Amino acid sequence: MPADTSAPRHPEVAAFLVAHPDTRFIEAFTPDLTGYGFGKRLPVGEIDSLYRSGMGFSAAPYVLNPQHGGYGSGGIGWDDGDPDARGVPIPGSLKPMTWAAVPTAQVMLDITFAASGEPLWTDPRHLLKTIVAQLNADGLFPTVACEYEFFLTDGAREADGRIRPPVIRRTGRPIGPPTNLSVLTLEEVALWTARLEDAARAQDVPMGSVIAEMGVGQFETNLHHRDDAVLAADHAVLLKRLIRGTARAEGWDATFMAKPYADQAGSGLHVHVSLSDTDGRNIFADAATGEATTRHAVAGMQKLMPESLVFFAPNHNSFRRFGGLFAPVNRKWGEDNRTVALRIPTDKGAGRRIEHRVAGADANPYLAVAAILAAAHHGITHRLEPDAPVAGKHAGFIKDPGLPADVFEAVRRLKGARVLRDYFSRRYLETYAHLVHGQHEEFLSELSVREYEMFF
Repeated sequence: MPADTSAPRHPEVAAFLVAHPDTRFIEAFTPDLTGYGFGKRLPVGEIDSLYRSGMGFSAAPYVLNPQHGGYGSGGIGWDDGDPDARGVPIPGSLKPMTWAAVPTAQVMLDITFAASGEPLWTDPRHLLKTIVAQLNADGLFPTVACEYEFFLTDGAREADGRIRPPVIRRTGRPIGPPTNLSVLTLEEVALWTARLEDAARAQDVPMGSVIAEMGVGQFETNLHHRDDAVLAADHAVLLKRLIRGTARAEGWDATFMAKPYADQAGSGLHVHVSLSDTDGRNIFADAATGEATTRHAVAGMQKLMPESLVFFAPNHNSFRRFGGLFAPVNRKWGEDNRTVALRIPTDKGAGRRIEHRVAGADANPYLAVAAILAAAHHGITHRLEPDAPVAGKHAGFIKDPGLPADVFEAVRRLKGARVLRDYFSRRYLETYAHLVHGQHEEFLSELSVREYEMFF
């Protein structure tokens, strides 16, 4: 398709192409439920048309499983005839993919129904916007930061499909053994971390430090706090793409499975949250009322955790992580304690916050942040009180019978949720529950090698 020259070029496009004249392709995408991407690759010659007219899209991307198959959840894609949607670029999201084999850029899309122009009610990003608006209406303005744990893996898998640690060029051997916080491990992957940092800078993703974690080939990186919760979740999505893309450029891969190895630590998505008033002051740090407000927010998170757990643990593998080292198994909270679900870091000043440690790295960041903010809002507006904070680690390892033990139970709790309906809508909760239930049924429908070993 020839370039559209009938109207002036969009300023963002003009500036980008001046800075990156060799760009050949544009990846236009919307984050799917896994936090990766659903979209199209366009030749750069179509970029003007994309910015002027948008891009045709299916209206079903947010009710599809990780393989982008569906179960007719909410009637979308099946009963409704799979109607058209339209994707338009989100301002400021056109950025270079510095790791790409050929010069390529990416742009995030905002998806609306083509016929009405209304936002897709299944869009997690839109849902987070509506929940943030509820908090704002009550004078509460969230500041959010996400941090991810993940594993680097080899580009090739074992014969049975299992993943394995990446092979290091210097030694020709797989990375290992696990060396928590080791700088020597970081030196082994220094070229990758440099590539990752360059990509983050090029995409304006506020990535912080990279550390070696407790698993073989496991790392953690964090994002800086943002007073725009939607932007903070955008950054989480982009960070996952950066990590995976730069790893592949090194001949490796990266996985955000919650529990990729049975004998290694799991990977979490830890969300740091504080709330400010209309003057931008952190209400958790207020000398007179900060401690009480923090308790109310914690209590709301405790109360809503059973009915929202499937947002933090959306599949079978997610539940494998619970019970591992520093993975929460209850709703306990405490000061400076990494064994609990809700940790209060030691900062007493403007950085006073709650670290929500429940979500696995496989959770959708928009839904995870939305559920956390809804719970905090509920606790604060109803002045709920939590149980006593945990001192030491023992109580942090006691399983909570009030939490769902598996995916099916988590889905049932979500479908019966009472408080979350005021934030997500009953229709969305039932649709999401139907999707996760269908995904888990499909997973269980295949026989495993272990099942055969039990009977032969």
